[in-house]
Amino acid sequence: MPSYLVTGTSRGLGLEFVKSLSSDPSNTVFAVARNLPNATQLLDFVAGHPHKNVHTLEADNDDRDAIKKVAEITGGSLDVLILNGALMMHERGVLNLDQFPSEDILEEDLLRYFKTNVIGPIHTVNAFLPLLKAGEKKKCIAISSPIGAPKFCVRVGASQGTGYGISKAALNLAMAKYAAKYKNEGLLFLSVTPGLVRTFPGTREEVEKRLSPNVARIRAVNPNFEGTISPEESVRDILALIEKATMADTGRVVHRDGRDGDEML
Repeated sequence: MPSYLVTGTSRGLGLEFVKSLSSDPSNTVFAVARNLPNATQLLDFVAGHPHKNVHTLEADNDDRDAIKKVAEITGGSLDVLILNGALMMHERGVLNLDQFPSEDILEEDLLRYFKTNVIGPIHTVNAFLPLLKAGEKKKCIAISSPIGAPKFCVRVGASQGTGYGISKAALNLAMAKYAAKYKNEGLLFLSVTPGLVRTFPGTREEVEKRLSPNVARIRAVNPNFEGTISPEESVRDILALIEKATMADTGRVVHRDGRDGDEML
């Protein structure tokens, strides 16, 4: 029975990973949320799910109790770790690096993103490495973003989303460091950009309106850009990519369709 652990599953892409993976009754799925009582969408889904193959965990980074629970259920192994949880946006996400109200606030924001989006996943990987080594698939996937890709940012003029983008670039390099260390042991580390996914709250029309400036910037460079996509579409493609990824891919940053993550246009 393949086992998967997904972080950041309270809503959006993480929740969709749980839904898709658990649709196969042979899978064992661990859904991690930092605040489980508030993850009502996840809890409602699990309560009504017929296969009963989803285990919810309230955990943060290197929670030893969570590791112990996974090991007990799987017999001491984990096949795939999906690092989805991240700090994405707050009120200063629209500012450029030279537009912050003060140097202290700029530093505070950058450190907050780095701690959550880089150090947090590193702690998680380190915690679950023994279980991944004992698994059959031995794959660790970090959900990244083109906003952390240098060529993409320059081509589309993506000067905002600074803390988020810089932290995703750092996460990509962290995955490459793991790949370099474990490439001879059969552990695969891969960063994947999911596309412009409609994960914000609201109706489809409201979310598309919110994301329309992003779409316009990208289409100015590539008129054939697909636009926004649903969490279902993104997760479908990412899971297919995970399944076919080999050690030849370890350390790469790729788009969900397999293209180079810095050349997704």
